[in-house]
Amino acid sequence: MCYNKKVITILMHYTHMVKKRTIFTTILEQLSSPDILLLNGPRQVGKTTLLKLLKEYLVNQLHVPETHIHWFDLDRVEDLSIWSNQATVFALLPIKTTERHYIFIDEFQQSKNIGSIVKVLHDHHPQFKIILTGSASWYLNIDESMAGRKRVIPIWPLSFEEFLQWQHPELVSYYSLAKQNSSALTETLCLAVNTAFIEFSTYGGYPAVVESKTAKEKTERLSELINSYLLKDIQHWNYAANTLQVKNVFTLLAHQTGTELSIPTLATNAGLGRTALLNRVELLQQTFMLHVLKPYFTNRTKEIVKQPKVYLVDTGLRNSLAQQFTLQPLTPLFGLVAENTVVSELFKQATITDSIQYWRTKQQQEVDVVIVRSGKPMPIEVKSGIARDIPTNLKHFIRLHAPERAYVLNWSTIRDEEYEGCEILFRPLWFPV
Repeated sequence: MCYNKKVITILMHYTHMVKKRTIFTTILEQLSSPDILLLNGPRQVGKTTLLKLLKEYLVNQLHVPETHIHWFDLDRVEDLSIWSNQATVFALLPIKTTERHYIFIDEFQQSKNIGSIVKVLHDHHPQFKIILTGSASWYLNIDESMAGRKRVIPIWPLSFEEFLQWQHPELVSYYSLAKQNSSALTETLCLAVNTAFIEFSTYGGYPAVVESKTAKEKTERLSELINSYLLKDIQHWNYAANTLQVKNVFTLLAHQTGTELSIPTLATNAGLGRTALLNRVELLQQTFMLHVLKPYFTNRTKEIVKQPKVYLVDTGLRNSLAQQFTLQPLTPLFGLVAENTVVSELFKQATITDSIQYWRTKQQQEVDVVIVRSGKPMPIEVKSGIARDIPTNLKHFIRLHAPERAYVLNWSTIRDEEYEGCEILFRPLWFPV
């Protein structure tokens, strides 16, 4: 079943209630599938709002009776208590009905028993379409009861395209033109969007931050987000982890974004042992605060194979932790943050089969990002300044790995080149790859 036309209608109809998220189309397309639908991602990126919009869509567009929609918020003690016991759940639901019903469970990971209960509902009561939201990824790894039964849709902070739609609608046509016809890109068009890209890189894409009016309000919101995360997620998932220690590690990683993760150095700087440090880094990763890029390699003797690179999920969080909100174009700090922005955008754009990595040799030749699609590598170099030539390291990667296409994302150079049979596209930093 295709919902695309209805999606446009409903999103326009409810603009007074919620601004557009492009992922909503994907969610609607999964309504008719038998899979358990899981919207998983960091706290406060809009998962609950998407559930509310979905409920409105079901009621007003598909004319589903409200009595056929069952909503549970497991941050509420009462609802959490219900989902701690299968008998309690079944007593509340119309188990014997043959009509289509929808079960919405917000923050499902709060319940330790929910996996087995949801499995029984899915396997024996197919009249229920189950839609969950979650804020931690490791629950999915340890709970095998939903294996083969779920479709996971990552929900991230706003993409740059969504940010433009929300805050700079006058620039959306430029961005759309760039996506549809890159030959129409001009330096003037590029520079017009670059200003918005700096703003986006400064404060990030959390909806509440984007909608805050002043710089002071935005920085306060970001601080609140970090403190809320430390108080809620850290205390829930790891009682042994001191929140001040976690924040210290988080802050150190914010200063080191885009660099190889050296566990001994980080442990020393954090004043923690190796095991304790790894525990806290894993905690940050599994609660969607970090993107960890593993190295791409085909030759173990010449290429780095183990040491990962780390980026924060949102540059607003990164800048808040580092207390660095003054980004000037063509400076080292802007280069560091812009690379983090690009990596975060790539994760938002990635398909389920994409692998986002980086490449470095033992002779320190490096390519910032390598996307592996269908087994084929596509290297991406991020240059915050004006890229005039093909980077030397990119040439080396092309000679070794023979990719079909490569990107040089930079401040304003727009052109296509060819090197050793590889198409090299020079595009703006914000260009969707």
